[in-house]
Order: sequence, then C-alpha cells, then structure tokens
Amino acid sequence: MRNYKIILLSFVLINFGAISVHAQDQSNKESFKPTLKVNGRIQYDFEFLKRAETEDWFNGNEFRRLHLSVAGKVAKKIKYKVETDFAHGEIGFRDVYIKYTAGKYGNFTLGSIAEPTGLDMETSSKYSPFFERAMLTSLQNFRWGAGFHYENFNLFDSRASFQLAYTNNGSNGDGFKDARLENGMNFVARATGTLINNKEKHQVVHLGVNYDNRPYQDLSFRPENHMGSKYSYTFDDTDGRSDLGFELGTTFESISFQGEYKSQTYAATHKDYKIDSYYAFASYFLTGEHRPYKHAAFGRVKPQNDIDNGGLGAIEVLARYSNTTVSQDVLAMNSANPEKINTISIGLNWYLNAHARFMYNYVLSDDGDEILGDLTGHLFRFQLDF
Repeated sequence: MRNYKIILLSFVLINFGAISVHAQDQSNKESFKPTLKVNGRIQYDFEFLKRAETEDWFNGNEFRRLHLSVAGKVAKKIKYKVETDFAHGEIGFRDVYIKYTAGKYGNFTLGSIAEPTGLDMETSSKYSPFFERAMLTSLQNFRWGAGFHYENFNLFDSRASFQLAYTNNGSNGDGFKDARLENGMNFVARATGTLINNKEKHQVVHLGVNYDNRPYQDLSFRPENHMGSKYSYTFDDTDGRSDLGFELGTTFESISFQGEYKSQTYAATHKDYKIDSYYAFASYFLTGEHRPYKHAAFGRVKPQNDIDNGGLGAIEVLARYSNTTVSQDVLAMNSANPEKINTISIGLNWYLNAHARFMYNYVLSDDGDEILGDLTGHLFRFQLDF
C-alpha cells in the first residue's frame, strides 16, 4: 500500500510539473495583452475680424477641433489608432491606421495619417504655437491622406529621417472612400536631418526637404484664420500639381526659429502655373522652457512650474511673417483674387500645464485690396488634451 501511495504521489508530482511547464510555456507565448488608451482634444475659439475700410466686425466662436481617439497595440510590433473629429457637428476621420513597427527598418502603416509635407504640417495642432498653420500649408487641401505610409527616424544614429506616402483623394467625411483611383493618387516624400541635436542643452538645428505630386484640385485657403473669407483660385486645362519645399527649424534653449519655403506648380498643356509661399517665425519663453524636438517635428511644451504645483505655468511670446505670391498667369485667370498676400501674426501662449493652455493671436493680413483695406483679427483659444 505504501509503495502504491509513493507511485501515485510521484505520478501526480510529475504531471503537475509537466502541467506547470506547459502553462509557463503557454504564458510566455500569450504574455502580451492588447492595450487601449483613450485620448481627446478640445480647442474652443473666439475670432473677431474686421477689414480696415469697413465698419462692421465679424464676431464668432467655434469648436475648432474636437477630437476623440483610441489607440494601442494588438501585438508587440502592431499598433493601431482610430481618431475622429466632431467639430461643427460632423464626423471626420483623422488618424485611422494599422502600423507595423520594424525597429531600425522603420514603420509601415496602412490607413490615414498626416502626410509628411513639411515641418509645420508634421507638428500636431496640440503643439503648434499659433492658432493656424502658416498660409504655405494651405497649398495642401487636407493634412491627412489614406493609403500606404512609411517612416524611418533611425537613420545615421537617429540624426536623419525619411518618410514616404502614397495616398488617395477621398473625402475624410466619407471615410476616405475614393471610387475613382484611376484619376491618380498622391505621392509624398520627405527627408530631414539635424546638424545639431543636443538634448541636454535643448539645442536643435533641423533641415528638411519635401516633395509631393497630386491630381488637380482648385486652391482655396484663408489667411491664417479659420472663420474669415476664403481666397479661391482655379486653373484651366490642368491635370496635376506638384510641390517642392524646404524646411529650417531651430531651438536654442528658450529661443526658437522656424521657416519654410514652398513652390507649387500646376502642370497645364502649354504652360506651368506657379505659386510661391514662405513663412518665418520666432518664439521665446519668458519662463525658461523650450520647444522639444522628436521624430523630425516639435512636440509638447512642459512648464517648469505648472499651476498644479503652485507655479505660474509657461509664458511664450512669438511672431510670424507669411507670404503667398501667384504668377501673372494665375492672376490672369483669377483677376478677382490678389497677386500677393502678406500676413503678420503676433501671439501669446500661456501653458497652465503640459495639457492645457490659453492662446491669443493678433493677425494682420494685407492682400492689396484698397477698397476693403487690411484684415485685422483678434483670436482667442482655450485648449486642452488628454
């Protein structure tokens, strides 16, 4: 009987050990659990606009952006994100993608993300120092494109990057549905490098070049406000357009400079129509902070003493000059629109903490209209993200 008990106990222990090893193997194989994080963004704006030679002010307010998203991983190297914008009571897709991260070989993405068309476009609206991006970015009808994207920020010891996109022209409000891909798609490429990137001293010198080629679309934009009137340009006998852009961005502790130049060409049968745009801005943190730089773009400002810890937060002052000029051929077809638009924006940002800030922009835009005069704007925003 004793021998029987010993044999039975040995059998149980052996099987328990086998089960434990098997369970451990299974645990190792299934150790990764999908993750999920909820994010959001609110930008609530007030705009007061007036032409110099008119009496009435335009007074308006809007939710400029109202984003809600979920993001996470379903495997160690497979990420996802679904982000929608509910501003103006409509639903529009923003970041909606499946991404495979291949380490030193870069990231491969299917879906919708921001097209890599320049430094201002690559910097999220959460971190953009001004209300609206520079006029130069309006040459691109929409920031996002759905299709195939590739990015690698690890080149030459992370001192250089390369981004590529092949996207469609579908409406984001219809889920980027495009039933006529035979009309063409967008090809976008961007290469950047840093001459200086000293994280300890907060010193960066960024250089970049970008190129894109797209099917024809009319050009429509506002001069760095979102609720005023648009300028609209059309082009005869044109089947495509292309952009070539150059970027410069620097930070030296609390001082930051940034600028871009972009030349846009509309290819017609007998001639090419040209539009040239550029901007330059400078910012300075009175409270000693800096604009952080990562992945060929600028990121989240973190106050040294935020309001949660009894501090004032961060105070930033900044100024920008923008210019867009069309060729005489373009002007001949669009005589009701200006040949040249110059815009000056002066801003003040108060970062309560890393996720909430108040913004004020004074905008002065000169389009050469002697009847209506210059456009003046006072813009106020409260912004938070989570």
